[in-house]
Formats: sequence, C-alpha cells, structure tokens
Amino acid sequence: MRLKITLILTILLALGFTSLSASVFMSDKSTIFTRLDSLDDDLYIFGNYGEAYGIIGGDLTAFCYDHEASGIIAGNANIFAYKVLLGGQVNQTARLFGYDVYTDASIGRNLLIFGNEIEIDQQAEIQKDLNCAGDIIYIKGTVHGAVDVSGRIVHITGNIDGDVEIDAEEIYISSPARIGGDLYYTSKAEADIEDDVVIKGRVDWEEPEEKIKTDHFLSSLGIVFHVIFFLMALLTGYFLILIFNRHTHESVNQISSNFWKTMAVGLLSIIIFIGGPIVFCLLIIGIPLAMMLIFLGLVLFYIGKIYASIAIGHLVFKMFTNVRKIALGWEFLVGLIILSIVFRIPGLGTVVYILAFILGTGAAIMGYLSLCKKFGNSSDSQQAADTIQ
Repeated sequence: MRLKITLILTILLALGFTSLSASVFMSDKSTIFTRLDSLDDDLYIFGNYGEAYGIIGGDLTAFCYDHEASGIIAGNANIFAYKVLLGGQVNQTARLFGYDVYTDASIGRNLLIFGNEIEIDQQAEIQKDLNCAGDIIYIKGTVHGAVDVSGRIVHITGNIDGDVEIDAEEIYISSPARIGGDLYYTSKAEADIEDDVVIKGRVDWEEPEEKIKTDHFLSSLGIVFHVIFFLMALLTGYFLILIFNRHTHESVNQISSNFWKTMAVGLLSIIIFIGGPIVFCLLIIGIPLAMMLIFLGLVLFYIGKIYASIAIGHLVFKMFTNVRKIALGWEFLVGLIILSIVFRIPGLGTVVYILAFILGTGAAIMGYLSLCKKFGNSSDSQQAADTIQ
C-alpha cells in the first residue's frame, strides 16, 4: 500500500511539475522519432505504437499501446503502455507503467516501474534507487542505490550496492547476485538464496502477520464500501446522462473520434490542476483561484471515469452485438462494471484508474468545447438567416 501511494504521488508530481517551456506533441496510430531526429524540448507521444530513437533534450512522455525507446533522453522518461521497452540512456528519472516492461537502459537517477511482468536486463544500470511492483520481477542489472520490490515472484541475479527490501510470495537470489547492504524480506517462505551469493549486510526474514479476527470484519467493511462507491458512481452517471445528456453524448463521441487528442487534453488539464494551485498559493491573493482549481480538478477526477465507462461499454456493445444504437445507460452500466473489476487487479488496476481519469477529464473538456463550437455556429447561421430575411 505504501508503494502504491508513493507511486500515485510520484505520477501526479511528475505531471504537475512538467517543464512549462515549449513542447512537441506527436500523435498518430504509428509515431516514430528516428535516430536522425533531435529535439531540444520535451516530447509527448500519443498513439497505438510509438518509437523514440533520437536525441531528446527534455522529458519524454508517451501514452501508447506499444512503446519502444532507445535513444538519449536528457530529462525524465514517463512511459505508459501495455508493452514498454526502454533502452539507451535516460539522464534523469525513468517512470515506466505497463503490462510487460523491459529495460536495459542506463538511468542517471531513479527507476520506478509498475507492471505485470518486469525485467531489468543485465545491461541496465541505475545510478540511484529502484522501486518496482508487479507480478513476476527479474532484476539482472546494476543498481547503485537501494531497491524496494513488491511482487508475487522476485528473481535477483544483479549487482545492488545498497539495501534491498522485498515483499513477495517467492524470492530467488542466484549467482552472480551481489548485495552491498542489508536484505529485508517479507514472505511466507524462506528466500531461496544460493551459497555463492554475496550479501555484505545482515539478512532479516519477516513472515506476514497472522490475520486476526478483525481482518474478516475489515474485509467485509471494505466490500461494503466498494459497493457504496459503485452505487454512488452509478447514480452520478445516470444523473449526468439525464440532466446533461447532450454534453455526455458529445464527451463520449470525443473519445471515439479524437482519442489521442482527448488524452492529450486530459494530460494538459492535470498539469494545470496540479501546477496551477501551487503557483496561485505562492501569491496570497491567488488562494481563492487555487481552491477553485482544486475543486474543479476533484469534480473531474470523480466524473472522469463515468465518461470512460460509457466509452468502454459502447466499445463492448459494438464488438459483440449488431445493434446500431444502445442506450447510454446500458453502455455506462456495462463499462462501469468492467472498470470496477479491472481497478481491483493489483498493479494494472492503478494504471488503468489513472488513464481513465486522464481520458475522462479530456473528454469532459473536449465535449464542452465541441458543444460551444456547435452552438456558436448555430447562432451565426441563425443571424445570417435573419439578415437575409
């Protein structure tokens, strides 16, 4: 839980303090930044498939289904994809979020990974700390700082200069692994450590605490709260569909017709909602504006997944039925059930939650702008007709 909270805060801070200098946005089904390309600013990539092989003078931020980077990144690397491959050189911190994550890169500062199957190859070198959470994790490279790992199965064969903290069901530490500090691990079973593995510090094994009777009560209470939150989201969604039907339709249409543009708008909005209040709070007179931005951000945070749920439900009905038009209420119900289940998956659920929030926020804003544009065009047409008459 501590790692998840740290992860979420890190993402928000990373997005909130993104450089305000000029940035370059690339959006297409297949987006390639070749080895011959060079850029002095930040690069944002949105697409089904993305590649970044050139020299990037600022940060790299990518939202893709499949993304590969092996160039030189002078700033930070923030990559969100189903499949992530990171090579080359990152001078600052790398943050990787995906289902399958592989890296053999040279990282100038810290490496944060969140995914299902994670592999840090033996060619990888991290100058400071490594934090990762997933299902199956392989650490084969060199880490000059500390390591904090949470997963189901953890394999370590790399060289780690600092302390190592592991929380896993199965732990395997094999030659030529070397740990320069202490090893702390929490597991039901004793770690499988080969005899020729070098651990310079002490080794502490702690078994998970035995569940007490109150755990059953807390677990039941947690289920009750999940049901309550689900019903609250359901009622809020139906309220939006009934009262703001036109805006809801337009917002969902933006996800279908302008997916990557909607994602980009959502990302930029988050930067404003996080960075704006910080800037305004530095000016005493700007505190009311900061509170307004925070409130608006919280509202969009709550309703963002509603628009994402409707879009997912629409996609499901489109894939499995021949009915041309389904009521928004049914699409919302199916989508919300799917998202609620996915949100409960360790690792993947957190990533999907953040992406749904970004996408839903962008959809709400894009839907509002699209409606304003339509109303403006309609008003101009009416005025022109009145003039002719």
